[in-house]
Amino acid sequence: MVAVVLAYSEIWGVNFILDIQTKTIAIITGFILCAKPSNILIKYLFAAFSIETPKESDEDPENLSLPNAGKLIGIVERFLALALIIMGQYEAVGLIIAAKSILRFSGTPKSEYVLVGTLLSFGIAAFAGMLINLI
Repeated sequence: MVAVVLAYSEIWGVNFILDIQTKTIAIITGFILCAKPSNILIKYLFAAFSIETPKESDEDPENLSLPNAGKLIGIVERFLALALIIMGQYEAVGLIIAAKSILRFSGTPKSEYVLVGTLLSFGIAAFAGMLINLI
């Protein structure tokens, strides 16, 4: 929608009430994309590749997790990655990915599920950030 509005304003010279730069609109759109739409996209990608959420056992209280905590963590990590990519701090993004990949060595079936979600999450944020930096 943003692209259509920007193209329309450039081609026909329509002035809007607020004078907002294209980069600002792109940044706002990037953060909106990294919120709920990314969660939905990741959910559909998991379904397309038949990746199921590992079941938690009620007998082991250490493996219990908070409901919907992963969604919030994903949104926050995408926001953080997007902000760092826009600022050009690619090293910090790599550090976050490395720190998060330590979960892979916990040995639980859920660790691979978390790792796939993390890589998809950072991929979406990186793609959005690189598109924004091209503007």
